[in-house]
Amino acid sequence: MTLIQAVLVALTYYLVNSPWPAGGLGNYATVYRPMVSGLIVGIIMGDVRTGVMIGAKINMIYIGFISAGGAMPADMSLAGVLGTALAISAHIDVDAALTLAVPLGLLGSLVWVGHLTLDSLLVPVADKYIKEGKPEKVWIVNILLPQLILFAETFIPCFFGAYYGSAAVGAVLEKLSGTFLTILATIGGMLPAVGIAMMLLSIFKGKAKIYFFLGFLVSAFFGLGSLPIAMIFLCVALLTCDFKKEDFAAPKSDKDDKPQHILSKKALNKAWWNWMYYFQSCYNYERMQGIGFLHAMSPVIEDLYKGKPEETKAAMQRSSEFFNTENATGSCVIGLVAAMEEQKAGGADIKDEAFTSIKTGLMGPLAGIGDTLWQTVMIPMCILLFISMAAEGNVIAPILYAVVFYALYYAFGYWLLKLGYEKGSEAILTLMESGVINKVITAAGILGCAVLGSLVAKYVSLSISITIKETADTALNLQKDFFDAICPGLLPLLLTLGCYRLLKKGMKSYTVMLIIIGIAVIGVLCHIL
Repeated sequence: MTLIQAVLVALTYYLVNSPWPAGGLGNYATVYRPMVSGLIVGIIMGDVRTGVMIGAKINMIYIGFISAGGAMPADMSLAGVLGTALAISAHIDVDAALTLAVPLGLLGSLVWVGHLTLDSLLVPVADKYIKEGKPEKVWIVNILLPQLILFAETFIPCFFGAYYGSAAVGAVLEKLSGTFLTILATIGGMLPAVGIAMMLLSIFKGKAKIYFFLGFLVSAFFGLGSLPIAMIFLCVALLTCDFKKEDFAAPKSDKDDKPQHILSKKALNKAWWNWMYYFQSCYNYERMQGIGFLHAMSPVIEDLYKGKPEETKAAMQRSSEFFNTENATGSCVIGLVAAMEEQKAGGADIKDEAFTSIKTGLMGPLAGIGDTLWQTVMIPMCILLFISMAAEGNVIAPILYAVVFYALYYAFGYWLLKLGYEKGSEAILTLMESGVINKVITAAGILGCAVLGSLVAKYVSLSISITIKETADTALNLQKDFFDAICPGLLPLLLTLGCYRLLKKGMKSYTVMLIIIGIAVIGVLCHIL
């Protein structure tokens, strides 16, 4: 790997963890994912198709990955960025690349812990700006300083890993035998079962269960890819869940009269944009998203309390309190609090406790709904639609996935901003209590189970290499003549269900991966697998 390539790979790792180019959750859902970052790394390394293929296979391990409440069990971005770069530079097989990526994902989780820890040191700086009543300076503590810290945390280790690691990986592989490479390929073929099983933990329930097996059988016997299967079972899901026109009607508020708006549309939109992009830029253990919320509300505070230093300080103080919720659904809180600040600036007697109560009362339920809707449903569903194409080397697939996600994400976030601002808390509660979200989750479960079943048939590989001699001229191939005769892909299906059972019993995903690695090593060495 050249020096320039190592620099670009390290810069990519920083950017996928930063708010740029697509915002906090926008980055997390797209360029942070190995399927998309593999495209970027492939361009840097001069082998786009291989980069997409490797990234897609790595992504299968993390397809059920969920980060909720500030927890980050693994860093799929380091696995995707550095893992793909090292695999391409060392000319490693696509399946074998997975065994290289998994340890990197585990090591990368330390970056997340360091990020939250060091950002906590910036909270006193934010408090200083609050005491001075300077909302225009909040960007320094929410964007500039945290990103300088993040750059040092991500760029430096990734650069050294890329520049010196590629030569080390290549040298090791040259000295190892073909048996070792066979073990790596076998492990790589089995590991996607863990990622699929993790996803099943969220959606393999109720009426959706049977569709996992139907998706598997359709793919195994008829050879259909995940996209055709998704189209078929999307229709089935829509019919099964009985969606109605009124399910998608805007929630109504109990308020009949519209308040007089004194907040400019520009300030409201800028507040939303700051939230969508920088809500987690200064994520820390002390306030979580509190500094991000303050930064989001700064344009509103400047617009409403210009020339009123004491009111400005008070508004900044109540906006900097502890806050933690899911980004897109949290947009309605930005709109609602902006409306409350507008009313207070207009003379309404709204106590500071009311702001605290609204935020603390909504952030938990919204996080539960938002994490379920986006991390469990929308992000995995969008990935499932395109990951099969990407795994086959289609370089357009990651781009299509990103476009589809951005359209859904930003449209939903802006709609909720307007809902909170114009309709108030009653409309938000009405939306949360409606049955449409449960219908969407049920439909997604049906669709997701069917597509996951097809992925098992196509991308989880496990085969027995045992042959039993019957006569002098004939032999029974246990894989071909027994398992495949019963059902093509039977062993990958059993492997996936076995991983699911272990995970459901509470076993950690990395423990399951270690078990798979052990089985693969023993199986290859004993000429069983």
